[in-house]
Amino acid sequence: MSAIEPSIGKYEIVDINDHITRLLRDLDNPEPPLKLEDVRELQKLDLTYYSKSDLNLLDEIAHRAKMAGSTLISTASRMIDVVDRFNLRGLLMLKENEKKIFIDDQVAQLKRRFIISHEIIHDLLPWHRSLLLGDNESTLSPTCHQTMEAEANYGGRRLIFLGERFKKEARDVPFSWAHIQSLNKRYGNTLTTTLWQMVCERSPEHPVFAIISRHPYHPDIGDFEPGENVSHMIRSNGFQTRFANITPPQAYQALQSYISARKKGPVGEGVFTFQDINGERCDFEMSSFCNGYTILTYGVFRSVHKLIF
Repeated sequence: MSAIEPSIGKYEIVDINDHITRLLRDLDNPEPPLKLEDVRELQKLDLTYYSKSDLNLLDEIAHRAKMAGSTLISTASRMIDVVDRFNLRGLLMLKENEKKIFIDDQVAQLKRRFIISHEIIHDLLPWHRSLLLGDNESTLSPTCHQTMEAEANYGGRRLIFLGERFKKEARDVPFSWAHIQSLNKRYGNTLTTTLWQMVCERSPEHPVFAIISRHPYHPDIGDFEPGENVSHMIRSNGFQTRFANITPPQAYQALQSYISARKKGPVGEGVFTFQDINGERCDFEMSSFCNGYTILTYGVFRSVHKLIF
C-alpha cells in the first residue's frame, strides 16, 4: 500500500464540497463537534458493529462487499480472510431498501468517527452510490477503488471538520502541537486526523507535509507492516507542487536526525533542509509527537537555505 493517497480531481473536489455544504445546511450548520448520529438519521443510515467471531454477520456482509476489483466469495471464512488481509475496519452495505454501515467493534471510540464519516460520504456521493449498488457480478477496478477511497477520505474529513469552518479557525492560530490539540478537542476527532486537516486545509498553497510513522527507537509499538516505516505522508497543495520529489523515506530520515526515545508526548524538533524540484535547498521546521503507538511529524517550509561563509 502506498503511503501517499491518490490525487482527487478538482471537479470532484468541488462536487464533494457542494454535497457536504448542503448536508450541513440541512442540519442547520451545527456547532462542533458534529453529531454523526444526526447525519445518519438524515441519510437514513443504520449502524451495526461486527465482531470477527460473529460468523453469521460476516457471511451477510460477504454477500455484498467488494474489495480491490473482486467480488468476495460469500462465505464467512473468506470474509475473515478479507478483514485480516486488508485490515478492514468499516464498510457500507447497500440494498434496495436498506443502507447499513458496519464497523469493527474493536476500533477505539474516537477512531470510529472518521470511519463512519468515510462511509457516510460513500452514500452521500451519487457516483459512489451507483457503483456500490451494483449486483454481485459487478466489480470495481483497483484504480477506481483507490480513487473512491481517496474521495471518501477527503469528504469524511471535510464532514467531521464542518467544511470551511475548520479552515477559518485554523488560519487564526500558529501551526503548533498546542493548537492542533486544541482543535482536535474542539471538533472531537483524533490528533492524527486533526494534523491531516491542518496540513491540507489551513494554508493549502504553503508547502507543508506530515508523516505518520514508526518510532525509530521503539519499532515494536504501532501497527505497521514488516519493513514499513511510514504508513501515510500528507502533503499540502503547495508541497505537492514544489516538493513532489520528496519521498516518505526521505521525510522519515529527516525526523531520525533529531527524535528522542520518549514514548509519549513531544519527541523532538529541528530544522531540516530539502531540495525542491529545481534543486534549490529549502529549510523546513519539523516537529514530532508520539501518541503512544505512532510518531506524528509535521514539516513547515520557512525559507530558502542561507549559506554562511
